[in-house]
Amino acid sequence: MTPPLQGWRVLVPRPAGRGADLIDELVRAGADITAVPLISICPPADTGALDLALIALAAGDFSWVGFTSVNAVHAVTERAGTLGLTPPVPADTRVAAVGRATARALTDAGVPVDLVPGDGGSAAALAGVWPRAHPGDAVLLPRSDLAAPTLPSALQAAGYRVEAITAYRTVVEPVTGDVAAGLRAGAFDAVLLTSPSVVAALADVKLAPVTVVGAIGEPTARAARAAGHRVDFTAAVPSAAALVDGLVAGGHHHEHRVDK
Repeated sequence: MTPPLQGWRVLVPRPAGRGADLIDELVRAGADITAVPLISICPPADTGALDLALIALAAGDFSWVGFTSVNAVHAVTERAGTLGLTPPVPADTRVAAVGRATARALTDAGVPVDLVPGDGGSAAALAGVWPRAHPGDAVLLPRSDLAAPTLPSALQAAGYRVEAITAYRTVVEPVTGDVAAGLRAGAFDAVLLTSPSVVAALADVKLAPVTVVGAIGEPTARAARAAGHRVDFTAAVPSAAALVDGLVAGGHHHEHRVDK
């Protein structure tokens, strides 16, 4: 049987060194992939505040810790390992994850997860299922330097003392001239947007009308529309498999067809 994306030329803009799961899914579906690192994930310029927060977390000073990305999981577990904090999260601290991919990264790191929203993928969804605070409850939110205030604000309104700390920096890389020209000319049959930061990297690039544009979740879709891009489909859940499933389903209904 012919793979569903056989002959499709797909651009995967991704963080440097990340995105292997999405690439694997696309390869299985038969796509011809161009993977372009448009963001770099870097440690904070000064890790002092993060270190103090992780020491306090290990000491049990927080009732909850909330992770809103896989990158936050990696940043915390790697830095905690450097500091000799094992485990990185105490057994009596409850752990929240924004979605399945983040929960899986935590589980892989040996950190049990207590709370995942059923329709995960956004800070608003996580805030919507987070229980109200008991007196004295505190939450640590290790996040990107570009993270929106949605979750900290919602948790403060629910009665928590919130410490939102920069665990990593998201550095947008410039799009090369060849890639930008290819996007404008319709050289790619599809572009898969995997985060609002990726959208920011493509903000000044016009995407050809024939190119199918997919977003991994509603926050990314909203960012793409705000940047003036059309979004043809949004993944049912924020995962690599769902994003590829969306391309398979949505791509065949798009007016563009790949020449076989």
